[in-house]
This record gives sequence, C-alpha cells and structure tokens, in this order.
Amino acid sequence: MKIAEVTRFGGPEVLVAGRAPDPEAGPGQVVIGVSVVDVMSVDTQLRAGWGRDWFPARPPYVPGTGVAGRVIAAGDGVEAGWAGRRVAALLPGGGAYAERAVAGVETVVAVPDEVPLWQAAALVQVGPAALSLVEAAELRPGTRVLVTGAGGALGLPLVRLASAAGALVTAAAHGPAKREAALAAGAAQAVDYSELTGPAAEAAGAGTRAGTRADAFGGAGGQAAAGAFDVVFDGVGGEVGAAAFARTARGGTFFAYGVPSGSTAPVERAEAERREVRVIGMEQVQFTPDEFTRLAEQALKEAAAGRLATAVGLVVPLERAAEAHAALEARELVGKALLLACAQAVRYDGHGGPEVLELTEIPLPEPGPGQVRVAVRAAGVNPIDWKMRRGFRGAPPDGPQGTGMELAGTVDALGEGVTGLRLGDPVYGQVAPGAVATHAIAEADALAYKPDDLTYEEAAALPVAVETARRALRDLALQEGETLLIHAVAGGVGLAAAQLALARGATVVGTASERHHEFLRGLGVRPVTYGEGLERRLPRSVDRVLDASGRGELALSIELTGDPGRVITIADREGAERLGVRFSTGDGAVAAARALRESPHVRLPVAEVFPLERAADAHRRSEEGHFLGKLVITTELVNTAVVNVEAVNAAVINTEASLPQ
Repeated sequence: MKIAEVTRFGGPEVLVAGRAPDPEAGPGQVVIGVSVVDVMSVDTQLRAGWGRDWFPARPPYVPGTGVAGRVIAAGDGVEAGWAGRRVAALLPGGGAYAERAVAGVETVVAVPDEVPLWQAAALVQVGPAALSLVEAAELRPGTRVLVTGAGGALGLPLVRLASAAGALVTAAAHGPAKREAALAAGAAQAVDYSELTGPAAEAAGAGTRAGTRADAFGGAGGQAAAGAFDVVFDGVGGEVGAAAFARTARGGTFFAYGVPSGSTAPVERAEAERREVRVIGMEQVQFTPDEFTRLAEQALKEAAAGRLATAVGLVVPLERAAEAHAALEARELVGKALLLACAQAVRYDGHGGPEVLELTEIPLPEPGPGQVRVAVRAAGVNPIDWKMRRGFRGAPPDGPQGTGMELAGTVDALGEGVTGLRLGDPVYGQVAPGAVATHAIAEADALAYKPDDLTYEEAAALPVAVETARRALRDLALQEGETLLIHAVAGGVGLAAAQLALARGATVVGTASERHHEFLRGLGVRPVTYGEGLERRLPRSVDRVLDASGRGELALSIELTGDPGRVITIADREGAERLGVRFSTGDGAVAAARALRESPHVRLPVAEVFPLERAADAHRRSEEGHFLGKLVITTELVNTAVVNVEAVNAAVINTEASLPQ
C-alpha cells in the first residue's frame, strides 16, 4: 500500500511517499480502506521534532491520527456488521497517512449517509474537541467569548457552536481570509493578533488586571468595548495566548489547548487565582475511547443536520503530504488540510438506463508519460455520454466503464516528460470517458489553461461543444454574409456554433423552444420554433445548415440549401448516409484544446448543476432535452475546498525539488 512517511525529523521535505505491506487486523481491531486523511497542525510539529519527550515514535514513521473510509476487514472479537461500513476513526498510535489503516474498534464510529467521507475526516478530531470545549464552557446567550486561531480547523467550528449558543464571539485570526471565514461562521467581529498583542492591548490588559475594562478593539456591537471576555478559547498559545489570558474577565474561564506557537499560553497560576480565572488545559481535548466515541458520534450527527462544519482549505493526494504540511506551517490556510488516499468515479458495468451508473471508490489514477492527473472540479454532460451508456455506440463494456468526456479542474500530478504545466494549474479540456470523477487522467497536450473569468462549471461546459462547433463550421466553409441555419441552437453545440458564426459575420437562424427565444435574440440569433409547420417559419434562403438535433430535419435542410454538401449533421448518422449529407465526428482531445485556445470568447449558459452522487439524474435530464446550454456535474469535495494555489506554491517553493512528481 502507499504511505507518506517521515524519514527523519525536519522540514516538510522529510515527509516522502513510500510503500508498506498491507496491515492486518488484530483482536478488537478493524482494517480501514482509507478514503481521506485528516492533517493536524500537531502532525507538522511532531515531524519537526517537537515533543520528543512524550512522543514515542521515531523516524521512520507514518504520521496522522484521523481517517475516514470503509471497513475492509475485522479481527477477532469484533462484532459482526462492521465490514463495508463507512467509518471515521481515531488512531492514537498514528499511521493514518496510508491507503489502509488499523484502528481499535473502540475509536471507530459509523458515518451517517448524509455526511461525505471528506467531511467526516475533517471533523473526526476537531469536532469532538469543539463540542468538548463548548460543553465545558457552559455558554449562555450574551456570554462574551474570544476565540484565537479562529480561522483554523478547530477555531471555525468553535465560532459556529459558540455563536449558535447565543454567545457574542470575537474571532482573533491572522490574515483577512481567516477573519472573513470566522465572520461567516457567526463571529460578531474579527480582529488581527496585533490588536491583542500590540500597545493598545497591553494597556487593555493592564486595565483589566486593575479592574477596569479598556477597549482594545473598537467596540463593535458593544462587546469589545467591555475590554474583557467571560470565556477564552486559546487555540494558538505563546505570546498570543498570553495576551488572550490578559483579556479574560475576573471570574472567567480560559481554555489553554493551542500549541501551534510551540507551547500553550504561559499562564501564571498566582495571577489566575488572584483574578479568579478558571484555567483548563489540554485535558479538555484529550479523550478516553468512550468519550471520543460519544463526542465523535455527536459531531457527525450535528454535521448531518448542517449544524457543525469546518472549512477545508487544501486537498492534495497522499503522496503530496509534504505540501499539506508546508501550507499549515505557512499559517495562510483557512480551515483544514486533507489528504486523499483514493478517488471517486461514476462507472457502469453494463449497458442500460441511468440506474446502471454507480459512484464507486477507486485507486487514485496514475498519469503515464505525457499525461497529467486532474483534480476535477466540474465535468460536462453530453448526449454521447448517455448514448454510450445505453449501448448505441460500441460493444458492451469489458469491465467498469467511466463516463464523461470534458472536465475542468487543477493539475494534481505530472507524468514523465510533461512540460509547460505545474501542479495546481487550472485547466480544462476533453478526455477519454471518465471525467465524472474526483480525479481523471488527461493527455497534457489535450488541456488548455482555464481563463480567470470562467468558473469551473462554465469551463467544463465548453470543450466538446466548442471543438464540435468549430469543426462543423470549418467543414461547412461558412463565409461572411451567409445565412446559417442551426437545428437545436439552444444546445451546447448550437450555442457555440452560433457565437462562432456571428463572429464571422454570418446571419444565424436557429430552431429552439419558444421559452429560449428571448435569450437567443440577445445573442443575435433569429429564433424559430421547431415542430409542425417548421418549413413555413424558416427563411426562404439558407446558405448552410448545421443539424445538432437529429430529429429528421435533413431532407428539409437539403431543400432549403439546394445541395446536400451545404448541410452537416452531428446527430443523425442514418439520415446522413441515406441522403448524402456529411456526418461530422470528433477530431480528438488535442483539437478540442486548440479550439478552446482559439475561441476564448465563447460562453455557454449552465442549465443545471448536479453533485457527483446525482450523476444518474444528470443523465436523465440530458435524455429529456429541452434545456438551454449545458448540464454540469460537480465534485463536492473539491468545490467545498477553498484552495489557495498561489499560497501553497509559495509555501513549498523550498521543498518542491524533494517532492515526488
């Protein structure tokens, strides 16, 4: 199995990809096929050599203490029913950065169906900690709360839970992105650490010790004007923690659990006793197995109900764990970093209706020479997808078959010989069937850089449509001043062709449902309602025809143009053969990438967006037709993650040469 291993104490570069034998379950244990690994800040500190007096592991070792996945084996003494279950687990002894992990069943909890495994992994450790801290704080409406590290993985759920309890929360965090995330989670106000540790804060702290309540934060909402907090959750420690302790009100509670600075807050016991401040340390976030199980189950239940969440700021594959560590150490990441140990893909084993599509977990695909792996953000849906699934094209699949031929996402891994692309580059293009997945393989020269003004959903709608439209107009030899009739102009290919034809100076007439006519007129297209009597509604003179509908309109098209050579179809192969009309087939993925680069102005409306688990519904909607533009499928995990590629690239610039490619 694949692992990420700390080879020696040091910087992120000492965390490298490797392989290890598959583990076996001992008595009372289960083996988990890991889907997602939780990365904690303490993992980075232990890797650097901090805590050697109490941390027993010595390099080489596999770090990590939290995973989510499925149980694939159980040892003696484990009751029946665990095999195959979706679970999250705490691994107190480490070993999480791997494709498979062993956990004692006492620290394994079932994941509700409503909670994705990535979300379970993100919450398996910070969820119990947040619930434990908030329970111990006994918050009431109006309680004045300060959260340091508020933009981090634990800080954000603390802000959410405290705000939900009616507390007035001040979030202290480094950087505007983290403060914005804390405000979105419910904080009444957000401040920078300098406002805690600077001269104004020192004066405020002195005033607090003297019994006054000076204002260091500007008095937002009347809370900060009090200059003190009833409850402080300190997730940072060090100097920030000391300043936060000074801001704790007489008789208040100070939770000192944060160690990112290297130590918990230096709190003088005598000062705490003088001010009657209750100080609670790391014990509040350290659990017995029974306590962990109770709190983890509660956290996942709250997540299923939408009441508990944390942000995911970075998602990288297992072999790039060093990048996750570098990003955490750079202190720019909002929320969690996660490692993916496998991919999800929509596949089918035999021809049939949409019900044959199944979302399955697969090993992360590996790029070969000249290829890249793309972390898919969105995949387009085309009629060819469901036609292949139903068996209209080709023999029955020999084994699981992927679906989807166009995608947009970020470069996730580079194959041998790839130049011109870097990890994290935003790209889009056409691939072999298999785009409806969290990760897909693409030929490097079949990808184009995604323009900044396109969302990933908009970009995923373009590759097939733009390539097909450009090819059809090229073969039709459309000239400036001519009139082009497009059957099904409101579809993806029709809209792309209309924009390209208008840019060439042609007049465009298109058949479409009446409800789309206003939009089409806005593009400059003359819309015509299809159906009975169509020939009476069309202009008498048409120079070229592109048939994108396949509804038996080829004979009429020949009559209008007077020449089957002026008609082309992408949807009616039988009619084309019978009537002598050209049937246009694709020029391939490389041609699609070239078409995207040469047609940056083409845009398609996205008719509807489906999550990955509803791919079958997207196929049903595609078969029904009568929608404007394209259907798109998104991957929930990657869309939820706010990945700051530039910050991560900057964080790993000194270790990139050591990272596995």
